[in-house]
Amino acid sequence: MVEPVNPGALRSKIELKLHTYHAVRIWWGRGVESGRPQIIGMRQYLALAGRIQQAAAIDDPYADFWMLAIDRRIEETRRILEPLLEQTKAILASIPEELTVEDNVSQKPFTTGVYPGGQQGWLGIHVLIQYDRVVRNILLTQHVALITRRQANQMLVSASKAIRSLCECTRRYPGPSGTTRDDFAANNARARAAIERFGELPKAVLEGTQRSPFAPLIRKPSQKASSEEAEELMQQDVLEDQASKAEDP
Repeated sequence: MVEPVNPGALRSKIELKLHTYHAVRIWWGRGVESGRPQIIGMRQYLALAGRIQQAAAIDDPYADFWMLAIDRRIEETRRILEPLLEQTKAILASIPEELTVEDNVSQKPFTTGVYPGGQQGWLGIHVLIQYDRVVRNILLTQHVALITRRQANQMLVSASKAIRSLCECTRRYPGPSGTTRDDFAANNARARAAIERFGELPKAVLEGTQRSPFAPLIRKPSQKASSEEAEELMQQDVLEDQASKAEDP
């Protein structure tokens, strides 16, 4: 009789490669140790988005509310970056065929390991990569005199504001409410305190009929976490450690 095989948790080494100074600055953000106002970067966004997803997994309705807010911000960011990417591609396509211009890539790109902490973290990474491509195209079109410096600056500012807004949206997350939907159904003291502190929730969110398409399965306190969920918690610890590091000079 063949004994059953119980494979361990799946793991994959994942690295992010960025080619522009602009995208690297978005990755790091700016910490309070700089003596200037903090700017939330993508690494902090990943840690906070992961924390929100963890709270949603234990039936915190406020976490579901925040996941929906992040979905909207991701979509808004894409609506700005995607047209810019297509616009720069069209401009580069106008280069005469007698002139060969290859993609501009860094001779020494910034590379870092990433632990997205959930699907919304992955979406943030995809958006950052798209931003990096947009910046590369803008700088190249300016370099070969297809657009003016003023036009390039306007496009760069528009793209930068969009992705910084995505990272910044997680800053306002106040942390886990300490409640579940069962508390609201019972209208107990925890639920009343949460409403007083965090405000009322939309009915669809409170009832669980409106959740992010990337929301995790809800795990009741009596349910044991799966090996995949345990692995996610381990990665979240690494992610939060990474986010707490000072900005790379």
